[in-house]
Amino acid sequence: MTDIAANTDATAAAAPSRRPPGPARIPYRSPPRFDTSAEVEQAFPHATQVIRRGLWMVYEQAEVNATLNGLGEHRSGCFNGLCTFRFTQPEHAAAFAEYAFDKRLHRLKANSTHGATREEVALEWERRAAEREEILAWGRLTGMTRQVVAHYRAERHVGTWSWPAHLAAARLIEKAHPTVTDPCHYAGVMIEWAEREHRSWFWRCCRGLHHL
Repeated sequence: MTDIAANTDATAAAAPSRRPPGPARIPYRSPPRFDTSAEVEQAFPHATQVIRRGLWMVYEQAEVNATLNGLGEHRSGCFNGLCTFRFTQPEHAAAFAEYAFDKRLHRLKANSTHGATREEVALEWERRAAEREEILAWGRLTGMTRQVVAHYRAERHVGTWSWPAHLAAARLIEKAHPTVTDPCHYAGVMIEWAEREHRSWFWRCCRGLHHL
């Protein structure tokens, strides 16, 4: 009896104590994925655009990120010197537009950190609208729109990301029309127009996410 009791006590002493049950684990749920431009625009229908041909300082980018996070779920993307920020609510888009003006986030000149005023931004939007029509007319007249868009789509078809594909398409203009001062901008205007006006055809057979 004494040996059995001693062995029992020794076993009990050697056995590790059980930990109390911890909190239940919350399963991770990945955010919804939007593979196409149409899906993004449908889920986030309210947009604000910022002209960003120049650069943001590191602290400006950090403040932008904090502001966007404070406005809730959003999506953003940049193409051809324009950054588009999309939101689910119209007041969020309006708030960020006002924030961009107040912080002078619009950059009108390439590789510049100078922030534009409201008046300068308004004039630049007018200039860009007129220039866009001129570029599209020039592209139709010279046949470059068809060539540029076809080359961009071919690059995306083999898995090239948007920016390298954009540069590759711009080289066609640079080679065929060396007098064009900003072939990358010209190519971007043509690509954006084709994607907007002929979206289902534009992305046919292209790999990866269908975003510019």
